Amino acid sequence: MTNQTKHIVVVGAGIIGCSIAHHLAKQGANVTLLHTHEPGQGTTAVSFAWINGRDKNPRHYHDLNRRSLDQWSRFARQLGAESALTWGGELRWAATEEGAEEIVQRVRTLQSWGYPIYLLNADEVGQLEPQLTPGDVIVASYTDIDGHVDTGAIVNACIKNLEQHNTTIYKTQVIGFPQSEHKIQAVLTTAGEIACDTIVLAAGPDTADIAHLANVHVPLYDTFGSTIITEPVPPIFKSVSVVHSPRDTPPQTNFRQLPNGSVMMHGGAHGRVFDGHSLGQKDEEIQAVQNAVAQYVPALEGAPIREIRQGRRPIPKDGHPILGFTKQVPNLYLAVMHSGVTLAPIVGESAAVEILEQTHIDYLEPYRLSRFE
Repeated sequence: MTNQTKHIVVVGAGIIGCSIAHHLAKQGANVTLLHTHEPGQGTTAVSFAWINGRDKNPRHYHDLNRRSLDQWSRFARQLGAESALTWGGELRWAATEEGAEEIVQRVRTLQSWGYPIYLLNADEVGQLEPQLTPGDVIVASYTDIDGHVDTGAIVNACIKNLEQHNTTIYKTQVIGFPQSEHKIQAVLTTAGEIACDTIVLAAGPDTADIAHLANVHVPLYDTFGSTIITEPVPPIFKSVSVVHSPRDTPPQTNFRQLPNGSVMMHGGAHGRVFDGHSLGQKDEEIQAVQNAVAQYVPALEGAPIREIRQGRRPIPKDGHPILGFTKQVPNLYLAVMHSGVTLAPIVGESAAVEILEQTHIDYLEPYRLSRFE
């Protein structure tokens, strides 16, 4: 069967589903993309969208993220969406000796892995970011290859590319998977039945429920996510693109400036697997995050809030991606993860190779569903 005759249904139009659909269509596959939210308006819209390999363990998971980080520029260029990327690196610092020890240990580990990360003192932080008022700085770290992405622009570029490849895109709900001899023959939706050869399930926090319709168990939970976006303001950074406030001083905050001048703020332990939620469910939490960020960037004090994004974030049971065909249903391909934005380029490219060529990529082996059996 040639790529042109393979009909692949991708369920989920977040950044992962769109990347996979894009790479499949680019290779000539007949793709149908299904979504319940508007493309990119679910978990993807809530993501802080920091592109990095900093807090990714163990080494094989760091390497996967680093590899995808290095692919982001090429991916955006393919889509004609280079302006969606903002580079400049990530800065964080510690205000206590305990926090400083944690930063130093992590920096030394990452340096041994070949990640370009450096230790800075308070004076160097001031030179790097003159508008920042960090308070006590025991030690800081700076990774100059990190960046962030306007996820909406990337998803829209993927949709435009898919339309040029005559991809069918439906807003509908999946309600079943007719099977024969353990293989899915079609996707049953509220809009009708769609015959297919392969199904890619990239539905974020809904993945487990949809997979259950095919009698496949996906060990997944979700947490509440919230990001706060201001009205556009003048540039707040001289060099960096992402700042994380001290992990040893609550509330933990993260902030970045989008290409249009808006600032995205997040409160919570971003980048780690945790059972808690982002700050942002209550008005007082939103205000606390804004006040905390303004403490470090006075120019943001009182900045009008344009939008509060809230949603569910999928977390695989062990915090690592679940990727690949399932043993129970051999034509069902799973793609669910927590670091979806960083991993979008490599997951899209790799999934397309495995699906179209019926092969197995060795660096994806740690992320198969079978590891939970």
